[in-house]
Parts: sequence; structure tokens; C-alpha cells
Amino acid sequence: MTKIFYTFILLITCLTACGQNKTNNQQSESEFYSATKNWFSAWELVSKDIYKIKKLSRVEFVFFDDKYVYSTSNVTIKKGTPIKGPNLMNLNLNWEKALHSDSLTLPDSSVVSVKLMSFASPISNDTNESFFIMPLPSYWEQKGITSKELGLDKLITGVFLHEFSHSQQMQGFGEKITQFEKEYDIALSDDIVQDIFEKDTTYVKLYKKEVNYFYASVQGKSLNKEILRKGLAVMEKRQQRYFIEKYKYLQQIDNFFLTMEGLGQYSMYLWLISPKGGNVKKEVAIKGIRRGKNHWSQDEGLALFLVLDKFTTPKTWAKNMFGEKTESVVTLIEKQITKKK
Repeated sequence: MTKIFYTFILLITCLTACGQNKTNNQQSESEFYSATKNWFSAWELVSKDIYKIKKLSRVEFVFFDDKYVYSTSNVTIKKGTPIKGPNLMNLNLNWEKALHSDSLTLPDSSVVSVKLMSFASPISNDTNESFFIMPLPSYWEQKGITSKELGLDKLITGVFLHEFSHSQQMQGFGEKITQFEKEYDIALSDDIVQDIFEKDTTYVKLYKKEVNYFYASVQGKSLNKEILRKGLAVMEKRQQRYFIEKYKYLQQIDNFFLTMEGLGQYSMYLWLISPKGGNVKKEVAIKGIRRGKNHWSQDEGLALFLVLDKFTTPKTWAKNMFGEKTESVVTLIEKQITKKK
């Protein structure tokens, strides 16, 4: 009798576990499809309606939660389960799913541990193709990520838009990074200026002063050009004082990363304030995007694109930004100032 009872307990346990696994599996697939469809729709809104760009360069995608990985790359998933997933604009995507066992093989063949990460990167130096990796919403929630101003869903949709914008900059900005690294024999990151000068109190004062000027110049309905000019003057003073001798190479790189990272933040902003997108008030969107203000290139970069936004519409410059040209946002602003005189 005891043996029969024990067998019955095992059977109940198995059925419960199997049922939970099936439910978890279904929930994971449902989340994957819903989240990626929403993120892709957000990019289409920004790209087609605002930037007036209707085609994408090829991208391989890697999305994951705490158990599964979903990808279009046969490097990331060699033998997975084909599943239904969304397409994005001109990209017809074939999706597969697999258990990841806490590590991921990325489309460039590098292996990383599963963690909170979101970024775009070239697959190789020989092509303009890139890959994009990001956790699904449940993973962000498990890690305690939130936003008082935006809420989790809008925040991570914005993160998707920021990072995915980099996947479309490989032809111009990506190649320029490779060129800089070869020319100066350094490994570049968007935080390079911050990493070098964040402990220099005089530098930080100048940096914060110019950033405050830029944000102050766009607070009203129209651009305050007097405040803008003050910001540009402080920026010029900072760069001329500090980007000399062994740091002379930063003269190009500072504005380069302000443009690259600023464009990502601006893409997030455009979706957040759109009635068809996040439908968030402008001041709330800016506050939510700036968060801790602790990433210099992103924070100042956004301010500069908000300034440019006051001068002209994105469709006049966006195709170049996502094409082969890498003209800096500072140069574009200075051209507009000259033009409006």
C-alpha cells in the first residue's frame, strides 16, 4: 500500500512539474512575441513617420529571459525550435527558440553570461551587418529595474529604440569607430571622456555648466539662442583646455559620441512624446530619459538633439545619420545658427 501511495505522489509531482513547465514555456513565448512586436512597432513609428527612413540594414536578433533564448541567428541557436515571431519593416525574420543554460553565443561567435545587457554590435569588420541583444520585460522586472516617470514598459521600449538605433549606424558611425581605433591605437567606448575626466572637479564643473545651458535653452516654446550660445562657448572652452597633448585625439571623439549616443536618446524621446507612441508629456519624457544623468555622452547628447530639434525637422538630417555620413550634431547646430542670422 505504501509503495502504491508513493508512486501516486510521484505521478502527481510529475504532472504538476510538467504542467508548470508547459505553462512557463507558453508564457515565455507569449512574452517574446508581444514584447518584440511592440518594440518593432515603436521603431517603425520613429523610422517611417519621423525620420522618413523605410528600409533597414540587416540585423540578427537575440532576445532572452531567465530560461530561453529567441534568435534569428543560426550561430546563437544551432538547433532550436522554430517559432512564430514578428518581421521588422523590410526584414523577413526566421525565429528559433532554445534553452540557454545561463550563457549565450552571440552572432559574432563570442560567448557571454546571461545578465542585464542591451546593445548592438557589428558581426564582423568585413560587413555592415550587426546583431542586437536585449532581455525580455520579465527579466528587467526580476532585476528590479523601474522608472518613476515612465514605468517599466515605456522605459525598456526606449532602451530598445536607443540601442537598436546603433544597429543602423554601422555603415557610418561603426566604420568611424574602427578608423579611430586604428588611428589612435585605443579601444573606444562612449564613456571614454567620462572615464578620463570624471574625477577632475574643474572639468566636471565646466561640463555640467554647458549641459545646464543646453537644457535651459530648450525649455520654452522657442529656442533661447542667447543661452545656447553660452553653452556652446563653455563647450569650446572645455574642449580647448582639456583636449590637448596626449588627449588631443578627444577633439574629434567627444563630439562623435555626443552625436551617436544623443541620437539614441533622441529616438527614445521621439517615441515617448508621440501620441501614437508613449504619449508622454515632453518634460516627463526628458526627466525619465535623463534618469540619474550619470552617462555624460547620453545626457549631453540628448540636450544637443533637443536644440537641433528646435531648428529643423529630423527628416532633413536623419538619412545621413543612419547612412554613410557622420557629421556631428554640434556642427549641424552651428550651421543652423549661421543660416538663421
